[in-house]
Amino acid sequence: DPLFHRAVLNTLMFVVLYVPIVMALGLAVALLLNAKIRLRGFFRTAIFLPYVTSIAATGILWQWIFNDQFGLLNDLLRQIGIQGPDWLNTPQDTMICLVTLSVWQSLGYVSVLFLAGLQNISREYYEAARVDGAHGWDLFRHVTWPLLSPTTFFVLLMSTIEAFKVFLPVYVLYGATDGPNDSGLTMLYYMFTEGFSDYRMGYASASAYILFVIILACTLLQMTLQRRVHYES
Repeated sequence: DPLFHRAVLNTLMFVVLYVPIVMALGLAVALLLNAKIRLRGFFRTAIFLPYVTSIAATGILWQWIFNDQFGLLNDLLRQIGIQGPDWLNTPQDTMICLVTLSVWQSLGYVSVLFLAGLQNISREYYEAARVDGAHGWDLFRHVTWPLLSPTTFFVLLMSTIEAFKVFLPVYVLYGATDGPNDSGLTMLYYMFTEGFSDYRMGYASASAYILFVIILACTLLQMTLQRRVHYES
């Protein structure tokens, strides 16, 4: 089925874009929230709020942001002299919209996980490194990053699995469609349409098994990286 092939490619593209972005931004936000800044509690709540917000409300918000005529994003672009595209009706922009929405919604969850990992690192390691003359980037590279590897491994594993199961961002942005020219068709959305719209349960079940095999293969591949994880003794 050509549509299934398209769904697999779209899903893989989403995973490749979403996972590195959400992990990098999540770690950056966690580092900022772990520092001694004013209103730290407020910022922690604000960054986590999208994760617990109703997906229906989130969809309405982002449909307005991506609106080509009255949307906030194009209005900001017009302020600097750029004519923004029709985000929701241009196939080339579909993946950008999906990744942006998904990163915005999951950033708080990923940041909280990294923040927990950062706060679990003993301050004694930093004090010993400073005695040896380490500062700034050296502290992050030789202390924070190695000791954060268990949390990083867990976030990588969970983010990859969640990325392969992407469905709600497509549904809330495009409704009953899967984006212009099937540009937003993902494997889970393919299962949904085959099983509950076209009532071809066999197709839906077969694609579910294939998705399971793909996720299992990616998980086993990531498990081989576990030997590089430094667990604090």
